[in-house]
Amino acid sequence: MTISKKIKLDDLPFICDIHSHILPGVDDGFLNLQESLEMLRQYQKNGMKQVVLTPHIDPGTYPRNNEEFLKERFKSFIENIPEDINLGIYLGAEYMCDEKLKTDKNLLFLGKTGVLIEMSYFYQYPYVKETIFALINAGYQPILAHPERYVYLARKMDAFEKFLDMGCLLQLNLLSLTGIYGKRSKIILNHLLRYDMYRYVGSDLHSIRQYQIIKNIKISLRVAKKIEELMYNNQELMS
Repeated sequence: MTISKKIKLDDLPFICDIHSHILPGVDDGFLNLQESLEMLRQYQKNGMKQVVLTPHIDPGTYPRNNEEFLKERFKSFIENIPEDINLGIYLGAEYMCDEKLKTDKNLLFLGKTGVLIEMSYFYQYPYVKETIFALINAGYQPILAHPERYVYLARKMDAFEKFLDMGCLLQLNLLSLTGIYGKRSKIILNHLLRYDMYRYVGSDLHSIRQYQIIKNIKISLRVAKKIEELMYNNQELMS
């Protein structure tokens, strides 16, 4: 019997993370400065070079999180990073795709024009296509976070093809590789990987514990090759 070799995610060149909730005390991610600094130190120890902090901008859940408030919190955070941490740290955001997302203002972006968006985990916003079109028309590049978590689309895979056709790119969550989000999520993930529909990959880190889980995820060589390509795409996005 042939045993297929698997490798740990920790062995792949994950040196640019474009999706994280490390900015402390602003959403459901890291709670305080000490935890955030410890996370950055662990990232640096493991070869990370660039990290984008992408706190939620969702007026319904986090009413104070707007661009100006987050810029102030980011500035304060950067001022408190000690000299032994030497990473490229950037501020982006994860925007809830709903009627409150307006494109007639300066959004927080990834790289030059990328805007990270997410949908509800319970239903598809009926005007998501119009929002994607508005972002593109305003000169932004929409990037849909963790599409494998929108499990209501497991029987509507053509929805992802339509997003791609419109010019929206897809970002895989590394934690999703564990199957933690259930069978339907894994079905979507396998489909999107099989047909090379993902463009980027992110940790979506909310805690140090999640990072320890991600580091030890084991995947097949076939999947590892695809994930490695996505990691390189991250670097191109932030170059």
